[in-house]
Amino acid sequence: MQVRNTRFILNIFISVCCSSSLSAQENTLWYKQPAKVWTEALPVGNGRLGGMVFGGVDSELIQLNEATLWAGGPVKNHVNPDAASYLPQVREALFKGDYDRAIQLAKKMQGLFSESYLPLGDLTIRQTFAGHNVTDYYRGLSINDAVSTTRFTIDGVHYTREVFCSAPAQVMVIRLTSDKRKQINASFRLNSQLKHDIEFHQIELARADRILSLRGKAPVHADPSYYNDNKQPIIYEDTSGCRGMRFDLVISVQFTDGKIKFEHEKMQVNNASEIILLVSAATSFNGFDKCPDKEGVDEQALALRNLRRGSSLPYKKLKEEHLDDYHQFFNRVSLKLNNNKDNPSNLPTDERLEAYTKGGNDD
Repeated sequence: MQVRNTRFILNIFISVCCSSSLSAQENTLWYKQPAKVWTEALPVGNGRLGGMVFGGVDSELIQLNEATLWAGGPVKNHVNPDAASYLPQVREALFKGDYDRAIQLAKKMQGLFSESYLPLGDLTIRQTFAGHNVTDYYRGLSINDAVSTTRFTIDGVHYTREVFCSAPAQVMVIRLTSDKRKQINASFRLNSQLKHDIEFHQIELARADRILSLRGKAPVHADPSYYNDNKQPIIYEDTSGCRGMRFDLVISVQFTDGKIKFEHEKMQVNNASEIILLVSAATSFNGFDKCPDKEGVDEQALALRNLRRGSSLPYKKLKEEHLDDYHQFFNRVSLKLNNNKDNPSNLPTDERLEAYTKGGNDD
């Protein structure tokens, strides 16, 4: 998922998916079960950093990306200098109705395949519970606020996870709470499909002193998914030191009343009533004409700078700044269709869509 237009996408959701008045669920995508695949997950993003929230109970998956993380590097100018010479021939073939010839000639005007936009990594949150009886499950995305919420009850204890991506602070914020003290036992792990190393680092933050870091490098070349002719579609080696973007993904527990342990490439928090986690990421991208490796920016410094900025603020302030920033864009326009307040639909989003495709009236 590219995240540069996340706010625009959320604005589209309101007019396409949530056009009815839904009482307590107004302008909300919501479900009674976790997502099974990426297309069922709920998006959060700040225009640069984004994630898809799956909403599992004992295992939450947030698949992350960053807007500048691509394979490859700069390409030379004029990759097909003879392209213009074929344009008159293409026009002539079209005017004669010789479309097959026009297609073949048009292919001679094409340049290179573009490089591939890449997934940054996965954040997995695993929770262990004293009981096993799950009730009152809810997974939703408030389009009014750009906040994803997952909540459920296990043996009388109410658990909530809240996720949003702050544009002012340039971090993703994840908050885990329980309505009874010391009921949260959770671990946090990072992984990526790209080549990477995972390390703990001791640093100085306003509300933490250790981070978990996933540092890696993108391929120097990756074929598009629809192109299958190369024996080696993904290449990591580059002797020029130019192609192949570096990236850094870091997480830090900013607040918890539980006990934190760092072991086996994971952060573990036990006996907590609340956990606040910050996620930051950056790449070495330094412009379309700069080598992202040898001429790249310091991605580690950028990721830590944003983490320090987020760490300097308490959770309440982070959320207030996020809402103020988001609302100034989202609240400029509203659109309601079939606004029947006397008969609102309170079905989950997937059930509403299924009923509508079968000819149901979505009031």
